[in-house]
Amino acid sequence: MNSPAGYLDSHLHLQAQHLELTLGSILERAEKAGVERMFCNATREEDWQAVINLADRGKEAGGKQLIVPFLGIHPWFAESAGTGWEERLLARLQECPAGIGEIGLDKCCRADFDRQQRVFEAQLSMASALRRPVAIHCVKAWGLLLEILEHLAAAKQLPAIMIHAYGGSTETLQRLIGLGCFISFSCRLIADHKGHSSFLATPLPLLLLETDSQGRLSVADARDGAGATDSQGRLSVANAREEAGGATAAPTQARSVQPVETENHEISCNEPADVPSLYAWAAAMWGIEEQELRQRIWSNGEIFTDTILPR
Repeated sequence: MNSPAGYLDSHLHLQAQHLELTLGSILERAEKAGVERMFCNATREEDWQAVINLADRGKEAGGKQLIVPFLGIHPWFAESAGTGWEERLLARLQECPAGIGEIGLDKCCRADFDRQQRVFEAQLSMASALRRPVAIHCVKAWGLLLEILEHLAAAKQLPAIMIHAYGGSTETLQRLIGLGCFISFSCRLIADHKGHSSFLATPLPLLLLETDSQGRLSVADARDGAGATDSQGRLSVANAREEAGGATAAPTQARSVQPVETENHEISCNEPADVPSLYAWAAAMWGIEEQELRQRIWSNGEIFTDTILPR
């Protein structure tokens, strides 16, 4: 599974209504930046058709799929899941080769946590039965998440899992790695010094990178974080590696990150075109060539979504 030299953005949300008028230009900028695949995640039932439509729009001749759909109910919206939601989601998944996401557990949101857990486990069960990849959101609920995933693994029912925008401890990370979970990091990692050790502890065969577009700190914002850049405005990779107790290989130099300017001369917030800068920073942190990292992550993405990609 070799990369066609393109970038994968492993988690984003392009279905938001406020993007309707600018989606064409967002996709055009992504194409110019070399982004060749994106995993687009729904957050609630109202999103499902929009995500499917985006995936259909992104299909190209020759079977290549620009936008890979994930359908599900996010923990923030667990209480909005109406009667019969499981049957409706199952019907959609049987009609459409989609993953399941974004789903998960979040102790910092207002949705009832017991309801979150029931909705989450129902979707995991569906993923296991249908052999669909799963994109998981987790905040302050790592113990329960591990308990659920380890139980499924012991029963040989664990589907392919990606933990998106990872923000847990290195100890939790090791248990997730032991389960074979893919670990995705978002653009906020650049300024989040506490996350650097987890990033460097993630094996390359399980690593993914994302923008979490419309939901996370953009690369341009991360660049302005404390300690994120050197005196010339370049991403301060060497300092980040030292703080993380990082690898000993000499880092390559990350290219300077520039915010994207829209047609209206406004600085754009967090979109797929930002992801190449995250790759450059990540490759420098690992001390490897960006092309090598790009091919590795492309392959990881194909393994993760193997059961839903076109043949």
